[in-house]
This record gives sequence, structure tokens and C-alpha cells, in this order.
Amino acid sequence: MRRLVLFISMCFLSSLMAAQNVKVDFNDGEFFLAAEEYEEALFAFGKVYNKGYQESAYINYRMGMCLINIPGRKTEAIPYLEKAQGRISTNVKEGKLDEKDAPPDALLYLGNAYRIHMEVDKALNAYNEFAQYIDPKDEILQAFVDQQMVSCGNLLVGTTSPVEYRVGNLGQLPESHTARYNMVVSDDMSTLAFMGKNPFYNGIYVAVKEGEVWGRPMNITPSVASDGNMDVVALSSDGKRMLLAVIDEFTSNIYESVYENNRWNPAVSLGKPINSKYYEASAAYSPDGKSIYFSSNRKESLGGMDIFRSDLSDDGSWSLPVNLGPAVNTILNEDTPYLSPDGKRLYFSSQGHSTIGGFDIFYTELMDDGSWHDVPVNLGYPLNTSDDDMVLSTVGISEEKTSFVLAQAKMPGFDLFKFEMIDRNGTPVPVPLEKQEEPLVEEVVVVTEEPAVVVPDKPSPRREYYLRPIYFKFESYQLDRDGMEKLDQLSSLMAEFPSLEIEIRGHTDAKGTFEYNQKLSLNRAKSVYKYLILNGIANERMTVTGLSESEHVARNETKDNRDAPEGRMLNRRVEFRVSVTEGLIIEMEKVRVPDYLRLDD
Repeated sequence: MRRLVLFISMCFLSSLMAAQNVKVDFNDGEFFLAAEEYEEALFAFGKVYNKGYQESAYINYRMGMCLINIPGRKTEAIPYLEKAQGRISTNVKEGKLDEKDAPPDALLYLGNAYRIHMEVDKALNAYNEFAQYIDPKDEILQAFVDQQMVSCGNLLVGTTSPVEYRVGNLGQLPESHTARYNMVVSDDMSTLAFMGKNPFYNGIYVAVKEGEVWGRPMNITPSVASDGNMDVVALSSDGKRMLLAVIDEFTSNIYESVYENNRWNPAVSLGKPINSKYYEASAAYSPDGKSIYFSSNRKESLGGMDIFRSDLSDDGSWSLPVNLGPAVNTILNEDTPYLSPDGKRLYFSSQGHSTIGGFDIFYTELMDDGSWHDVPVNLGYPLNTSDDDMVLSTVGISEEKTSFVLAQAKMPGFDLFKFEMIDRNGTPVPVPLEKQEEPLVEEVVVVTEEPAVVVPDKPSPRREYYLRPIYFKFESYQLDRDGMEKLDQLSSLMAEFPSLEIEIRGHTDAKGTFEYNQKLSLNRAKSVYKYLILNGIANERMTVTGLSESEHVARNETKDNRDAPEGRMLNRRVEFRVSVTEGLIIEMEKVRVPDYLRLDD
């Protein structure tokens, strides 16, 4: 009897400890989420999710909320938010582990995730469902949702007529940081500053060009006296002054560091009236350094973050900031202002003007009377994408030609692209500042029964590539990270060889009717097509075909008529047919099928 009591007691204690561990993980997730540390929050909520909370709408909502805020992983939020969508309630008690429902915000995040994934119809449905929960008095939220629905239509229009551009290489940073963000450059392209995520702090790095080669980035975090809470946001025209956003728990202010005597001095607050009790996030110098343009949600804003200008007085103080007005600012957020080197063109990011998704990059021109043109120009698709796009810096590369630089999320960090200045209704031409260090596409000689041999870097009269199939989950046409990485490689290959054209061929397994699988296979091909469009591949270089279940590579059932999930997985794929180019051979990698699933056995 004692043994039975002891056994029951041990089981009870074990269950109690397990429940306590789940509670600790949940509290960690809530803490990191409140601090906007989304990757850490995702890890904590993921542990809760895997301990029996897979069906909790609230935990799925939290998982989706984290993912939608992590660059490069936003579309991974879709399955979690779809599950949360089934239990929406206006009486959710957030921060409670035993909460079973999800708040209406899950629908807004789901709409954003669908839009980013270019599933426009689903995005509109989610936005419309969310709109039913909006308080009629909340004009800003209503305006935001209305704008997202408009952006879905703009996205469809933009993808049908993308701007033309070509990709090149402006040099690679030695030992560059693998988790960088907020990359900014000086007007003469000789100084580069960026943020790098480190295990215990976010560091500030500066690289200077030595001739035509970038020098090794220097960690100047100690020099500017940062405690890990400073983010570089701008460099002056000559690269000798730096603006930083100093962020604490409740606000953000703008500081400045100056390069003197071969070192960066400790950053000093710009003080009032630029800094306030409100949030000053991004900032930029005018070309002559006598004005600062910055974003703030202070009480003088038209709504959310607005862009302001402050001028340097003769006594060294900054003037009272002036709101740039409705030509630039809207009821929603405007951010990341930067001026062209001649001071006549202002680039900025906006949620409130006519966007194609999230924040888009616009420019407006200075009029003769000193005002800004009242119709900002959207840079167009795919320079602006279905996700957020932000200006980082403007640079001048010669007297005749001016460019600006922006960052786009390319896992694992951010890459810089340089665009030629464009006239109104003109066409920009982007060039990446930093080339990926990873191999873009596998380059091999002809594969025989012997191991493949890697072709050396030196030019070869015949170049051969293998493209790899893109696989999908059951009844899904959503790309996973592996598929996106393969398509990034294909995009790089197509950018290198502009004459290449491809046929995108979707396939399914044999579950379901032929008609259902025909639609599913076409949707899989379209997902690939849309992703390549986002990567800048012109739509006229691609055709899309759905083949349903007609071209299997593996058995859907074993010889004794049992289900063969592994074989069906190999059949759920997208493959490519590629046009022939002289001196270049591109083939599909053959699907490796286990012997017991081979069709010819």
C-alpha cells in the first residue's frame, strides 16, 4: 500500500512540475513578446505549443504574432493564425495560459501574412472579417485596414507591370556580420555603418573603403558609449557624423557621434526640441548638414509617426521642428526620411499613401516655393514588395548621377541595393552593394555513376547547373524555407543569365480527384511564380503549368496497395523546364526515389 501511495505521489509531483515548467515557458514568452524580442518569444511559446497546446487558439495566435514580426519568416505565421481564426473572441484575457480563444487581432495578422505571401483573395477575406470587430470610433485602425485592402489591389496591378532592373556587385565586406541591419552609407560611398546582432548586445560597425575595396568593419560600440541600446540610423554626407536612435523601454531619442582624431566620439543627445517624451525613431542629415529630418509621433503629428524638419541655428541650437504637412504625412505612419545629395528629393517610407503592401518607399520633390509636391511617387513593384520596404540612405556617386540605397530582408540578414535616380514615371535600376557569400546555385560537371566534380571558379566554355525540385506539404501550396532558398538560387541564376526563360510545372500526389489536384498543382506553380516575381524576375520570362497527378516520380501506394506517404511526398513538387542558352546547360536534379517506391519495379 505504501508503494502505491508513493507511486501516486510521484506521479502527482511529476505532473505538477510539468505544469510549472509550462507556466514558466509561457511567462517567458509573454515577457519577451512585451519587449518585442520576437525570436526569443517564439522559442518560449514553441515549448508551450509542443507540450500539449497545439490546439489552443491563444498559443497559436501568439506563435503567429511572433512569426509575423520576424523578417524572412512572416509567411510561416499562416498555419498558426489560421488555427487561431477558428476561435475568435472579444473577451480574451491576454497573458493567461488557460485562455482558449484568440483576439480579433489574429485576423489582422493573418491578412498581413496572406498579403505578404501574395494570396490576395485570402488576405481580403481576413481583413473584411477583422473589420467587423473595429470600433467605429477608431478612425486610425479603420484607415489602416482600408489601406491594406487597397494595397491588395495595387499589388495585383503592380505584379502585372514590374519595373525592369538588373543586378550587379559593388563589393563584399570582409568578415561581414551575419546578422546585420540598419545599413547606411555616406554620399560618396566610402563609409558604411550598420548594426550587428551579437549574443549579448547589438553592436555598431563601421567599414571604410580602401581604394575600391571595403576595409574590415570595426566595432565602434565602446567608442560611442553604447550599452547595446543604440541603433545607427544615418551618416552625414562625408561620413564623419553619425545619427543614432537610443531606445529604452518607453521611448526613443536621437543622438549624434562625430568622427575626430581617428575615432568616433561618445554619442551625445541632440536634446530639445528635437528629442521629446515621444518616440523619435529615424533621422537623416540634409546634404549641407544644417537640417535634420526625423520621424516622431509627437502631438503635432497628423497621426502615428510623421516626418519633421529642424534647422541648425547660428548659435548651434536646433530650431523648433516643423511638420512636413499632408503632402508627405498621413493619418498612418511615415518613417525613414532621406534626402538626395542636391536636397531636392525626399525619400521616405509610408503606410498611408498608395502602397502595394505594408510600408512602401516613396519620393517627393521640392517645389520652387519651398513646399513638397503633394503627390508622392511610389517606386513601383518589385522595388516595393508585398512586405515592408524601408529607405535607408541616399548617396551621390557622381555629379551627373545620384542614387539611393535601401535594404531588403534576405535571410539571414539585410542586403543593400543601389538604385539609379529616376525621373517621375522613370525606371530605377538596382544593384546590390553586398553579394551573398553562400553559393547561389550548385555548379557541377555532368553527373555520371561517379561523384560529381565541382567546377573551379575560373571561366569555362560550358557551364552546367542542376535545379532542385520544390516540395510541398499535403494539400498545401505554401512555400517553406527550403523552397524559398532554392528559389533564391534560381533567381540569382536567372539574373546572371537574362535570356533564360522557364516553365514552372506543378504536380500533386494521387489523393483526391483529378480536378481538385489540377487546381492544387496550378496553385503550387503560381506560388513559385509569385515568389520569383518578388525576387525581381520579369513575368514574361515565366509560364505556369499545372499537371495534377499525371506525372508521378514515385509510387503513391506500395505494391500491396498500402499507402506510401514517402512516395506521395516526392510527388508533391514543382519542377522547371528551362530554355537552352549557348554554352550553358541547366537540368532538373532527378528525384531520388527509394527502390521500393520506384515506378518501374
